[in-house]
Amino acid sequence: MSEKQGPIKGIKDKISQLWNQYPNWGKIPQFLELLEKGLDKELFVDPNKKQEPIPLEDLPVDEVLRKSGFIRNLYESLFPVSHVFRMTYRYNREFLDNFMPLSTDGYIGRGSYKFVYKLPWNQVVKIGKSKLPSDAIFGSLFKEVGRDLSRFLKPEEIELRDFLKTQTFRDSKKDEIDFKFKRLGLERLHYWKLKSLIPDLVVPTRFFMGMRVRKNPFGIPNITLTPCDQQPLLAGKHLKEFTIRNEKLDQNPILDKFFPKWKLNFDSHRFGVISKSKLKKIAVDFNRVIEVTKYLAEEEKLIFDIHAENIIITLPDFELKIFDFHVFDDYLYEPSLENPTPEMDHIQIIEEFIKSFELD
Repeated sequence: MSEKQGPIKGIKDKISQLWNQYPNWGKIPQFLELLEKGLDKELFVDPNKKQEPIPLEDLPVDEVLRKSGFIRNLYESLFPVSHVFRMTYRYNREFLDNFMPLSTDGYIGRGSYKFVYKLPWNQVVKIGKSKLPSDAIFGSLFKEVGRDLSRFLKPEEIELRDFLKTQTFRDSKKDEIDFKFKRLGLERLHYWKLKSLIPDLVVPTRFFMGMRVRKNPFGIPNITLTPCDQQPLLAGKHLKEFTIRNEKLDQNPILDKFFPKWKLNFDSHRFGVISKSKLKKIAVDFNRVIEVTKYLAEEEKLIFDIHAENIIITLPDFELKIFDFHVFDDYLYEPSLENPTPEMDHIQIIEEFIKSFELD
């Protein structure tokens, strides 16, 4: 004889049934769900729709990127990157997705941590440079990523890492694979630190594990597994394009000769004709960046390492956007003579730029 079900038990079963039918009810979205939200739409490219390239003269000018040294440019011409794939794990093996072709003139230059290549559409792909674990970027946040990698990598990325490790018997190679996947998670965490605080100011970026293909002069491909990211290419001006080098800072004679430093004075009139209301909007957004910089320094002991080349004023919209930033542990920075705390060096640059607007 079956046991008689009471009314309370019947209500509980009904709630349980509804809960299982809609498993996402009441659940806090995961880190990666929030991070990836909207990227498919923001970075979508229709291959059947011809996209007019942004004219070179409208792109932000970064002298460090545009003027790579002779040896680097020669290397890029002899061993060009022909394409990049996004890698994941499907069908019980590595799976290549999202083919990104690169032409010989697609190399824009190099930053501190990445090589930058222009895609045939108005986007760039940034390929991680080889870095040693001793680099300052791999501080406390890198350890945080390593403690729970499932928060920062998708399940198929963890499956890909585990599969690749089974393909080698060398412990050093397994450690290298581990390191690269942790670095991918670290890049996402750095991005999220700012994206969660000032989402409208951060350039949409998708981080992924990539497979880069270089060709040697004989056409033989050289394949490298490396973290990558993809961003829209924006028309506008870097903050450093508004600088005026008219005041040299005193150092010792050797540094003055080989590594001169200049006081960053700004001339916002290089915008051209722009309304005061737009300047005020840019100033407000810069002050938001300042508040975020202070918050990270005071509450999390992290330095938001933003420089003039990480900031763009877009044209013709005159909007502030930031990209390719990292955050470092504050103990890795020495305060300058002018500022008691290291974050003030970054804040002072922004404040000097705002002053050049000559607003009330």
